[in-house]
Amino acid sequence: MSGFDLDLYLDRLGIDPVPVTAQGLARLQSAQIRRIPFEDIDPFLGIAPGVGSEQVTDKILHRGRGGYCFEQNRLFQDALQALGFDVTRRLARVRKGAAQGGARTHLLLICRIEGTDYLADAGFGGPTPLEPLPLRMDTPQEATNGSYILRDDPETGERVLFLRNLGEEFALYGFDDAHVSDSDIEAGNFLCTHWPQAPFPHHLMVKGYDGDTPLGLMDRQVNEAGEKRLLTSAEALHHALCVRLGLVLPDATVQAVWDRITTLENAP
Repeated sequence: MSGFDLDLYLDRLGIDPVPVTAQGLARLQSAQIRRIPFEDIDPFLGIAPGVGSEQVTDKILHRGRGGYCFEQNRLFQDALQALGFDVTRRLARVRKGAAQGGARTHLLLICRIEGTDYLADAGFGGPTPLEPLPLRMDTPQEATNGSYILRDDPETGERVLFLRNLGEEFALYGFDDAHVSDSDIEAGNFLCTHWPQAPFPHHLMVKGYDGDTPLGLMDRQVNEAGEKRLLTSAEALHHALCVRLGLVLPDATVQAVWDRITTLENAP
Protein backbone atom coordinates (compact mmCIF):
# COMPACT_ATOMS: atom_id res chain seq x y z
CA MET A 1 0.00 0.00 0.00
CA SER A 2 1.45 3.35 -1.02
CA GLY A 3 1.73 5.81 1.85
CA PHE A 4 1.01 3.36 4.68
CA ASP A 5 2.69 4.53 7.89
CA LEU A 6 4.42 1.29 8.84
CA ASP A 7 6.44 2.93 11.62
CA LEU A 8 3.27 4.19 13.31
CA TYR A 9 1.66 0.75 12.98
CA LEU A 10 4.65 -1.06 14.47
CA ASP A 11 4.83 1.51 17.26
CA ARG A 12 1.19 0.77 18.14
CA LEU A 13 2.06 -2.92 18.23
CA GLY A 14 5.28 -2.34 20.18
CA ILE A 15 7.43 -4.43 17.82
CA ASP A 16 10.16 -3.99 15.21
CA PRO A 17 9.72 -4.81 11.51
CA VAL A 18 9.30 -8.55 10.91
CA PRO A 19 10.83 -10.66 8.15
CA VAL A 20 8.67 -12.04 5.33
CA THR A 21 8.53 -15.50 6.88
CA ALA A 22 5.97 -17.65 8.66
CA GLN A 23 7.53 -16.61 11.96
CA GLY A 24 7.29 -12.95 11.01
CA LEU A 25 3.64 -13.33 10.05
CA ALA A 26 2.89 -15.07 13.35
CA ARG A 27 4.61 -12.35 15.34
CA LEU A 28 2.67 -9.63 13.54
CA GLN A 29 -0.75 -11.28 13.88
CA SER A 30 -0.25 -12.04 17.56
CA ALA A 31 0.94 -8.51 18.28
CA GLN A 32 -2.02 -6.88 16.52
CA ILE A 33 -4.58 -9.06 18.32
CA ARG A 34 -2.91 -8.36 21.67
CA ARG A 35 -2.41 -4.61 21.20
CA ILE A 36 -5.42 -3.47 19.12
CA PRO A 37 -8.72 -4.58 20.65
CA PHE A 38 -11.58 -5.96 18.61
CA GLU A 39 -14.49 -3.58 19.24
CA ASP A 40 -17.82 -2.78 17.58
CA ILE A 41 -18.53 0.52 19.35
CA ASP A 42 -19.35 2.40 16.13
CA PRO A 43 -21.91 -0.13 14.81
CA PHE A 44 -23.36 -0.44 18.32
CA LEU A 45 -23.97 3.32 18.29
CA GLY A 46 -25.48 3.24 14.81
CA ILE A 47 -22.37 4.47 13.00
CA ALA A 48 -21.06 2.69 9.91
CA PRO A 49 -17.25 2.82 10.26
CA GLY A 50 -15.14 3.66 7.26
CA VAL A 51 -13.33 0.61 5.89
CA GLY A 52 -10.95 2.27 3.42
CA SER A 53 -7.25 2.29 4.20
CA GLU A 54 -7.08 5.98 5.08
CA GLN A 55 -10.17 5.82 7.29
CA VAL A 56 -8.95 2.74 9.14
CA THR A 57 -5.47 4.19 9.62
CA ASP A 58 -6.92 7.41 11.01
CA LYS A 59 -9.25 5.64 13.44
CA ILE A 60 -6.91 2.95 14.74
CA LEU A 61 -3.43 4.44 14.44
CA HIS A 62 -4.11 8.16 14.89
CA ARG A 63 -7.12 8.12 17.21
CA GLY A 64 -6.24 5.12 19.34
CA ARG A 65 -9.30 3.02 18.62
CA GLY A 66 -9.80 -0.64 17.79
CA GLY A 67 -12.24 -2.02 15.27
CA TYR A 68 -14.05 -5.06 13.94
CA CYS A 69 -13.04 -7.39 11.13
CA PHE A 70 -13.44 -5.03 8.17
CA GLU A 71 -11.22 -2.49 9.92
CA GLN A 72 -8.77 -4.80 11.67
CA ASN A 73 -8.00 -6.93 8.66
CA ARG A 74 -7.82 -3.94 6.31
CA LEU A 75 -5.12 -2.56 8.61
CA PHE A 76 -3.46 -5.98 8.81
CA GLN A 77 -3.51 -6.32 5.01
CA ASP A 78 -1.98 -2.88 4.51
CA ALA A 79 0.79 -3.64 7.00
CA LEU A 80 1.53 -7.03 5.45
CA GLN A 81 1.73 -5.54 1.96
CA ALA A 82 3.97 -2.72 3.19
CA LEU A 83 6.32 -5.36 4.60
CA GLY A 84 6.33 -7.32 1.32
CA PHE A 85 3.98 -10.22 2.10
CA ASP A 86 1.81 -11.80 -0.62
CA VAL A 87 -1.72 -11.43 0.72
CA THR A 88 -5.27 -11.82 -0.61
CA ARG A 89 -8.70 -11.29 0.97
CA ARG A 90 -11.54 -13.72 1.58
CA LEU A 91 -15.05 -13.31 2.97
CA ALA A 92 -16.42 -15.87 5.40
CA ARG A 93 -19.79 -16.96 6.75
CA VAL A 94 -19.77 -16.99 10.54
CA ARG A 95 -21.17 -20.26 11.93
CA LYS A 96 -20.96 -20.01 15.75
CA GLY A 97 -21.27 -23.77 16.01
CA ALA A 98 -23.99 -24.11 13.36
CA ALA A 99 -23.85 -26.56 10.47
CA GLN A 100 -23.85 -23.66 7.98
CA GLY A 101 -23.14 -19.96 8.13
CA GLY A 102 -25.17 -16.89 7.25
CA ALA A 103 -24.20 -13.99 5.03
CA ARG A 104 -20.59 -13.26 4.08
CA THR A 105 -19.88 -10.83 6.91
CA HIS A 106 -16.37 -11.71 8.06
CA LEU A 107 -13.18 -10.54 6.33
CA LEU A 108 -10.03 -12.66 6.63
CA LEU A 109 -6.71 -12.87 4.81
CA ILE A 110 -4.74 -15.59 3.06
CA CYS A 111 -0.98 -15.10 3.08
CA ARG A 112 1.30 -17.13 0.82
CA ILE A 113 4.85 -17.71 2.04
CA GLU A 114 7.26 -19.93 0.10
CA GLY A 115 4.40 -21.79 -1.58
CA THR A 116 2.36 -22.36 1.60
CA ASP A 117 -0.95 -20.60 2.22
CA TYR A 118 -1.75 -19.40 5.73
CA LEU A 119 -5.06 -18.32 7.23
CA ALA A 120 -4.18 -14.93 8.72
CA ASP A 121 -6.90 -13.24 10.75
CA ALA A 122 -6.47 -10.40 13.24
CA GLY A 123 -10.13 -9.39 13.26
CA PHE A 124 -12.42 -12.19 14.39
CA GLY A 125 -12.42 -11.46 18.10
CA GLY A 126 -13.56 -14.11 20.55
CA PRO A 127 -11.79 -17.45 20.05
CA THR A 128 -9.61 -16.36 17.13
CA PRO A 129 -6.20 -18.10 16.96
CA LEU A 130 -3.38 -15.78 17.99
CA GLU A 131 -1.15 -17.16 15.24
CA PRO A 132 -1.87 -17.85 11.56
CA LEU A 133 -2.70 -21.42 10.55
CA PRO A 134 -1.34 -23.21 7.47
CA LEU A 135 -4.20 -24.26 5.21
CA ARG A 136 -3.85 -27.94 6.03
CA MET A 137 -7.10 -29.86 6.12
CA ASP A 138 -8.08 -32.35 8.84
CA THR A 139 -4.91 -31.79 10.86
CA PRO A 140 -5.16 -30.42 14.41
CA GLN A 141 -3.09 -27.27 14.81
CA GLU A 142 -2.03 -25.66 18.06
CA ALA A 143 -1.99 -21.92 18.63
CA THR A 144 -0.91 -20.15 21.81
CA ASN A 145 -4.53 -19.76 22.86
CA GLY A 146 -6.13 -23.00 21.70
CA SER A 147 -6.38 -25.96 19.35
CA TYR A 148 -7.90 -25.61 15.88
CA ILE A 149 -8.64 -27.69 12.80
CA LEU A 150 -9.66 -26.85 9.22
CA ARG A 151 -12.11 -29.13 7.43
CA ASP A 152 -13.64 -29.12 3.95
CA ASP A 153 -17.43 -28.86 3.81
CA PRO A 154 -18.59 -30.66 0.61
CA GLU A 155 -22.10 -29.19 0.87
CA THR A 156 -20.99 -25.55 0.74
CA GLY A 157 -17.57 -25.89 -0.89
CA GLU A 158 -16.06 -24.01 2.05
CA ARG A 159 -13.09 -24.56 4.27
CA VAL A 160 -14.37 -24.40 7.84
CA LEU A 161 -12.31 -23.34 10.84
CA PHE A 162 -13.14 -25.23 14.05
CA LEU A 163 -12.07 -24.61 17.62
CA ARG A 164 -11.25 -27.89 19.38
CA ASN A 165 -11.92 -28.32 23.09
CA LEU A 166 -12.01 -31.57 25.08
CA GLY A 167 -12.69 -33.64 22.00
CA GLU A 168 -15.48 -31.37 20.73
CA GLU A 169 -15.26 -29.24 17.59
CA PHE A 170 -17.01 -25.86 17.40
CA ALA A 171 -17.38 -24.32 13.93
CA LEU A 172 -16.22 -20.69 13.82
CA TYR A 173 -16.58 -19.75 10.14
CA GLY A 174 -16.38 -21.08 6.60
CA PHE A 175 -14.80 -19.48 3.53
CA ASP A 176 -14.07 -20.24 -0.11
CA ASP A 177 -11.74 -18.82 -2.76
CA ALA A 178 -14.12 -16.28 -4.31
CA HIS A 179 -12.49 -12.97 -5.26
CA VAL A 180 -13.18 -10.14 -2.78
CA SER A 181 -13.41 -6.57 -4.08
CA ASP A 182 -13.55 -3.29 -2.18
CA SER A 183 -17.25 -3.14 -3.07
CA ASP A 184 -17.80 -6.54 -1.44
CA ILE A 185 -16.21 -5.25 1.75
CA GLU A 186 -18.23 -2.03 1.69
CA ALA A 187 -21.43 -4.04 1.20
CA GLY A 188 -20.56 -6.41 4.03
CA ASN A 189 -19.76 -3.48 6.30
CA PHE A 190 -23.10 -1.86 5.48
CA LEU A 191 -24.90 -5.13 6.17
CA CYS A 192 -23.20 -5.51 9.56
CA THR A 193 -24.26 -2.03 10.65
CA HIS A 194 -27.82 -1.93 9.24
CA TRP A 195 -29.18 -5.49 8.99
CA PRO A 196 -31.53 -6.33 11.90
CA GLN A 197 -30.11 -9.85 12.09
CA ALA A 198 -26.53 -8.65 12.46
CA PRO A 199 -25.32 -8.74 16.09
CA PHE A 200 -23.27 -5.54 16.03
CA PRO A 201 -26.10 -2.95 16.24
CA HIS A 202 -27.60 -4.82 19.22
CA HIS A 203 -24.64 -5.84 21.37
CA LEU A 204 -21.41 -4.30 22.57
CA MET A 205 -18.67 -6.81 21.75
CA VAL A 206 -15.08 -6.14 22.74
CA LYS A 207 -12.07 -8.47 23.00
CA GLY A 208 -8.53 -7.54 23.88
CA TYR A 209 -5.67 -8.09 26.28
CA ASP A 210 -4.59 -6.37 29.47
CA GLY A 211 -0.97 -7.45 29.36
CA ASP A 212 -1.18 -11.22 29.02
CA THR A 213 -4.72 -11.42 30.41
CA PRO A 214 -7.52 -11.85 27.84
CA LEU A 215 -10.43 -9.53 28.55
CA GLY A 216 -13.80 -9.63 26.77
CA LEU A 217 -17.01 -7.64 27.05
CA MET A 218 -20.49 -8.63 25.92
CA ASP A 219 -22.72 -5.68 26.78
CA ARG A 220 -22.15 -5.17 30.52
CA GLN A 221 -20.70 -8.64 31.13
CA VAL A 222 -16.92 -8.89 31.48
CA ASN A 223 -15.12 -12.15 30.84
CA GLU A 224 -11.62 -12.03 32.32
CA ALA A 225 -9.60 -15.18 31.80
CA GLY A 226 -12.78 -17.28 32.11
CA GLU A 227 -14.25 -15.47 35.12
CA LYS A 228 -17.41 -13.46 34.45
CA ARG A 229 -18.84 -10.41 36.23
CA LEU A 230 -21.20 -7.53 35.48
CA LEU A 231 -20.28 -3.88 35.13
CA THR A 232 -22.49 -1.58 37.18
CA SER A 233 -21.69 1.93 35.89
CA ALA A 234 -20.38 4.00 33.00
CA GLU A 235 -17.25 4.60 35.10
CA ALA A 236 -16.62 0.86 35.31
CA LEU A 237 -17.12 0.58 31.55
CA HIS A 238 -14.62 3.41 31.01
CA HIS A 239 -12.08 1.62 33.20
CA ALA A 240 -12.47 -1.63 31.25
CA LEU A 241 -12.29 -0.01 27.82
CA CYS A 242 -9.82 2.82 28.33
CA VAL A 243 -7.63 1.76 31.25
CA ARG A 244 -7.54 -2.02 30.95
CA LEU A 245 -7.69 -2.28 27.14
CA GLY A 246 -6.09 1.06 26.27
CA LEU A 247 -8.74 2.44 23.91
CA VAL A 248 -8.86 6.20 23.49
CA LEU A 249 -12.51 7.23 23.83
CA PRO A 250 -14.17 10.53 24.75
CA ASP A 251 -16.20 10.40 27.95
CA ALA A 252 -19.31 11.21 25.90
CA THR A 253 -18.78 8.11 23.75
CA VAL A 254 -18.42 5.83 26.77
CA GLN A 255 -21.57 7.34 28.27
CA ALA A 256 -23.44 6.84 24.99
CA VAL A 257 -22.38 3.17 24.94
CA TRP A 258 -23.53 2.71 28.54
CA ASP A 259 -26.84 4.44 27.86
CA ARG A 260 -27.49 2.19 24.86
CA ILE A 261 -26.68 -0.94 26.89
CA THR A 262 -29.15 0.03 29.60
CA THR A 263 -31.78 1.10 27.05
CA LEU A 264 -31.62 -2.26 25.27
CA GLU A 265 -31.76 -4.11 28.60
CA ASN A 266 -34.89 -2.21 29.58
CA ALA A 267 -36.63 -2.50 26.22
CA PRO A 268 -39.93 -4.47 26.25
